[in-house]
Amino acid sequence: MKTLIVYCSKTGNTRKVIESFAKGLGGEIDILNLDLTPEGWLKNYTSTFTLDVSDYNLVCFGGWVMGMRVHPFLIAYIKSCYGLEEKKVVVLLTGGTTFSKNHAYEDIIGVLNERKVNLVGFFYTPTLLGLTLNKKKLRLVEEFGRSLMKNLEKDDEV
Repeated sequence: MKTLIVYCSKTGNTRKVIESFAKGLGGEIDILNLDLTPEGWLKNYTSTFTLDVSDYNLVCFGGWVMGMRVHPFLIAYIKSCYGLEEKKVVVLLTGGTTFSKNHAYEDIIGVLNERKVNLVGFFYTPTLLGLTLNKKKLRLVEEFGRSLMKNLEKDDEV
């Protein structure tokens, strides 16, 4: 299964979560880290930007939650993807508190529904500014990746 992971990470917490998820998922994975610095934004993003995900079986999006909303640059990426319709999609989010989980889910599910994707997984990791991102939480997200891949392989056999 050819997989693409697109994520943004400001402090490195989301990057750690994505790395753990990818380790659990295994297989052929391309990873695109969005450069959210002002220089990266000016260099990489234009009003005509599109990301073609047609060649991927599974597309994963990762980002952080700020003010109970998914980072707007990640939302912009999802909206600009070419070939996303009917794709299997996974979302991995990090945020300060568990309280933000449902708000973030509602925020991103609207965009995913507009894109008519097949959401096959959602995982939220509370980090409290990185203070509570521990080995146990990283193992949980790795296990989520492993379990998800087993389920997807089972579905492909049917």
